[in-house]
Amino acid sequence: MGKYNSLPIDVLVKLAQDLQELVFTLAKYDLPSNESIDINNFRIELVGFTKGSAVPKFAYSPRSEYKTGINWQVHRNTVNDKLDKLVEVSNTGDYGKIIELYPEPVKRNPIVENLYSFVNSFGTSPASFVEYDEINEKITPIYKINRFKPAVKKELISEIKEVAETVSETDEAVGKIKISKRDGKITRKIIDIYSGKKFSLEYAPDVIVTETKNYILKYPLRCLFEKEDDYYIIQSEMLGIIGTGLTEDDAEKSFTEEFDFIYDRLKTLDDNSLTNHNRLIKNILIQIIDRIEEK
Repeated sequence: MGKYNSLPIDVLVKLAQDLQELVFTLAKYDLPSNESIDINNFRIELVGFTKGSAVPKFAYSPRSEYKTGINWQVHRNTVNDKLDKLVEVSNTGDYGKIIELYPEPVKRNPIVENLYSFVNSFGTSPASFVEYDEINEKITPIYKINRFKPAVKKELISEIKEVAETVSETDEAVGKIKISKRDGKITRKIIDIYSGKKFSLEYAPDVIVTETKNYILKYPLRCLFEKEDDYYIIQSEMLGIIGTGLTEDDAEKSFTEEFDFIYDRLKTLDDNSLTNHNRLIKNILIQIIDRIEEK
């Protein structure tokens, strides 16, 4: 705590649990054995809050041992963005929108379970994500945490059935690729595949199309296009970008969103604040993007 002015959640939980067990043990062995003792009389809580003052501040650990991997900051930013979208949903109370954020049950189910547990842990007490101005000691609510109804949760949770695997004599794949040319630019898109459980092909767009803009590339961005079980994966190892989905279009949309997010994020950061790897990715993006057309 002294070095970082912070306390890891697991350490706080263990500290509290150990203190609780110590108090229970004292109550068990140091109180008269001939008297009726209710152990619940000795449960402890975090106190010291005045009305409206319970404003804990959470942050990613600054400890170096929790910053492993070359893309740790990009990954944290990605999780921040996803968490922000979920608390926006909580603010509206329309939890049905989660199915738009996570159409795949294998991802949606655990996220719904955890979000349901978190937002309902406040009971009927009003709670919000806030901005806290430490200088003026001013609290500004940003996102209200609305109750997550059990019926809505039930609708969002989908049963995942395991399909018995069939034995195939080969593990080959054939893909149909649509090649189109417009204004001198060639676009390649896989429109159909025939394969077993897993296959690998190449995906090489020269235009990255998002909802708000088109990235016109100087040359095709060669990526690995895979299907494993029921999921499609598009991966650019050079840029460290991965898109996934239950369909080819979903995977392509996921990939373009990640491309757009990483480009927008890295271009706002000074090179001195980036790791060597992220600085390299930023430079590659600058080199391969010919122009950006806003929609």
